Amino acid sequence: MIKTGKYISFIATLLFSVILSVGVSAQEVSVSASLTETNIYSGEMVTLKITVSGETLNSIERPQMPPVDGLRWLPNNVGSSQSFTYKNGRPNISYSYDYQFVAQNPGSYTFPSLTVHVNNQKFETNVIKFKILDPKDIGTEDADRAPDIYVRLEPSNKQPVVGEQVIADVVLYFKSEVEVSSYQATPGWKAEGFWKEEFETRQQARTTSTIINGIRYQRARLLQYALFPTKSGKLTLSPFDIIVQVRQRNRQRDIFSFGLGSERLELSTLPVEVDVQPLPELANATFSGGVGKFSITRSIKPSKAYVGESVEIVTTISGEGNIPLIVKPEYDYPETLELYNPQESSTINRTNSVISGQKTFTDIVIARTEGSFSIPAQTLAYYNPVSDSYTNITLPALSLTAERDPRAITPSVNELRLNVEPITGLAKWSSVQQQPLSSKTWVWLLLVSPLFVLGVAYGVKTYSDKMNSDTAFARSQKAKDKAFAELALAGDQEDLKQGYYHIQKALTQFISDKLNLPKAGLSTDKIVAALEAKAGNTIALDVKRILDKCDTIAYAPNATQEAMSTDIHKTEELIKSMGKLL
Repeated sequence: MIKTGKYISFIATLLFSVILSVGVSAQEVSVSASLTETNIYSGEMVTLKITVSGETLNSIERPQMPPVDGLRWLPNNVGSSQSFTYKNGRPNISYSYDYQFVAQNPGSYTFPSLTVHVNNQKFETNVIKFKILDPKDIGTEDADRAPDIYVRLEPSNKQPVVGEQVIADVVLYFKSEVEVSSYQATPGWKAEGFWKEEFETRQQARTTSTIINGIRYQRARLLQYALFPTKSGKLTLSPFDIIVQVRQRNRQRDIFSFGLGSERLELSTLPVEVDVQPLPELANATFSGGVGKFSITRSIKPSKAYVGESVEIVTTISGEGNIPLIVKPEYDYPETLELYNPQESSTINRTNSVISGQKTFTDIVIARTEGSFSIPAQTLAYYNPVSDSYTNITLPALSLTAERDPRAITPSVNELRLNVEPITGLAKWSSVQQQPLSSKTWVWLLLVSPLFVLGVAYGVKTYSDKMNSDTAFARSQKAKDKAFAELALAGDQEDLKQGYYHIQKALTQFISDKLNLPKAGLSTDKIVAALEAKAGNTIALDVKRILDKCDTIAYAPNATQEAMSTDIHKTEELIKSMGKLL
C-alpha cells in the first residue's frame, strides 16, 4: 500500500522529469542554413539547404521564402530528406529542405535569416554572405571553380541610335565534359523599349571552340533576334531563360550534381544594358522613320481619269533595316482631290541576320471637278547608321488630269420627245365608192396568213430547239434580259455598295454570256481584254472604267444616289451598244 505522502511525491517527481525532458528537447533542437556555393557564377544554380535536427521533432513548419537580392528562386524545385542516427546512445532525427536558386546579377549579397517553427517554437537561421561572379571574368586560377555551363545574351551593338537594328544572340557556353542533348527557350521574353523580330533558324545550333581567360568552352548560338530600339536612353534587356537537358561524363567534381545520368537545368542570362542614342536633327526633309538602307519611289495610276473615278497614289519603300517601323508619308493634295482610306501592306524577310523587305502605302484620291492637278514634289529622308548621316530622296511631282465623263449626262430632249405630229389643214369630205374584193388589201392578207402563221411556227420551233440544245446561243439570247434585271435591282438599292455590286454583276454577266466566257473566276482585266478583241478599244475602255469604279466604290463613301443612277443609265447604254457589236 502506497501512502498518500509518497504518492504525491511520486507525481511531483514525474511532472518535474517531463518538464525537464521537454526543456532538454527544446534545447537540443538545432536549425541551420547553408549554400552549396558562396562564390557563384551568374546563370549557375545554387542550393540553399535548411537542416532541422533534434531528439524529438513533433512538428516542423517550413519557412516562407522572401525575395533574395541576386538570386531567383525556383519554387517548383524544392526537395526534402530525412535521416535517423544514434549519438552517444541517444537518438537524433534530422530533416533537410533544399531550395534551388539561379544566380542573377554579379555583386556581393547577403542571404537573410529565415524563421523556422519547430515544436511550436521559433528558430532563426544564420545569415549567409555570398558573391555572384561574371563568367567572362573567370581567371586561369579559377578553372576548377568555373561553371560547366552557362548562357549569355550578346548584343551586336550596345550604343545604337533609335531605330537601328541590334542583333541579340542567345549563346550557350559549356565545357567539353558536358553533353547538351536539347534546349528549350522559356516563352514570354520581353525586350522592353525594343521592337523585336526573331530570325528564322532552320538549322541546328552549331558549336565552335573558344577560350575564355584560358579556359576552353564550346560555344553554341541557340537563338538570334533583331531588336530595334524605339526610344533613346539606357534600356535594359531582361534575362533570357532557357531549359537545357544535359549529361555529364565521369568527373570527380560535379558542380551541378549531374551524376552520370541526364539532368534538366534552368539557365538564365545576365541583364544587359544598352545605351540608345537619339537621332540627329534633320533639316529640309521629312523623316520616313527608316533607319538602314532603303529606296523610295512614288507613282500615280492612272494619270488621266474621269471626275469621280478613283486614282491610286502608291509609295513603295524597300531595303534593309527597320521596315516594320516605317510610317506612311503624308502628302499635300490639292483641295479638289478628296483622300479616302489609305491602304498599307508589307513583306518582311527574316533571314541571314538581316531584316529586309518592302512596305507599300496606297492613297485613294478622287477628283471632284475637272481640270489638271499637281501633287507637289516631296523630299523624304532615312538615317543610314553606316555613314552616320541622313540620306534624302526627292520624290518628283505627280500630275493628274480629270475630265468630265461624256456618258455621265442626263437624257437629252430628243430622247424624251414623242414622235407625234399635229394635224393641220381643213377636213375634206368625199363620197363612198364601191370597190371589188380583189382590190381589198385585207382579202389578200387573209389568204396569205396561213403561210405566215406556218412560217412563224417553224421559226419559233427552230428557236426553241436551239435554245434547248445550244448553251452558248441560249446564254447570248438571255444576256440582255438578265443584265437589265440586275440593273433594276441596282436602282432599287439604297446601299451604294450593293447597288454598284449589281451594276458590276450586270456588266460582267452580260459580256461573259455574249462571248461564251466562263461564268465565274474571270478578272476585270481578262473580261476587258476579251471585249476589246471583239468590240474594239473604245467600248472596252468605257467598260473598264465602270468596273474599276465598282471595285473602288468602298473608298468613296460620299457617293450619291444621283451618281449611281447616272452610272446605271451609262451601263444601260453600254449594254445596248455591246448588244449590236457582239
